[in-house]
Amino acid sequence: MEYIKRFFIVIGLFLLSQIGMFTYGTLKQSSLQVGQGTMPLLSTLILIVIFIMNIGLLFVLANKLELLNFDSKFLNKKNILIIVIGVVIARLVAILGTILLNNQGIDSTANDAAINNLFTGENPLLIILILGISAPIIEEIVFRAGIIGYFLKDWPILGIALSSISFGLVHGPTDIISFFIYALIGLVLSIAYFKTSRLEVSILIHFFNNLIPAIVIAFGLM
Repeated sequence: MEYIKRFFIVIGLFLLSQIGMFTYGTLKQSSLQVGQGTMPLLSTLILIVIFIMNIGLLFVLANKLELLNFDSKFLNKKNILIIVIGVVIARLVAILGTILLNNQGIDSTANDAAINNLFTGENPLLIILILGISAPIIEEIVFRAGIIGYFLKDWPILGIALSSISFGLVHGPTDIISFFIYALIGLVLSIAYFKTSRLEVSILIHFFNNLIPAIVIAFGLM
């Protein structure tokens, strides 16, 4: 019975984590319907506030579930090394996976293509907030702390597997290579979280992994 309760709480966290992106998609669609390629300033400001509130809401809920223990003690030599290694491996997975896709005549994953279509041309601050800050924090709370640290905390290996697989699936892969790109990145994040018991570590790996693509899209460097 306890696992059923935990399962639905994690599902609830996931649904709440989608508030910001749901609002973004709604406002973006409204702009496109009136012939505007980019959203007006007011919509951008509203979205910035909503995403900040969405992050805050997930923080409050995660704190109530005792999934967070943020403090400066996490920044030690061991954790810094794990962060560096995690970022390098995650980027290698993304790069090698993209090369494999290119060899099959596919430019990028469907998820990356959708992100480019959704965000290109929008306010750089909003793009970096969503892709570089909000996504790493919210996704780590749900997929690492929620699944490994809460739902399956008594079965960590199963938790790591479920976290990695679900992370791969939620990014909407349309082929096996795309799935493995995201699942393997999820595995890197899961192992980092499990080995350190610090959500800050997986958040920072996720942050640095997302930061370069976010900057590229935000400033049109492609």
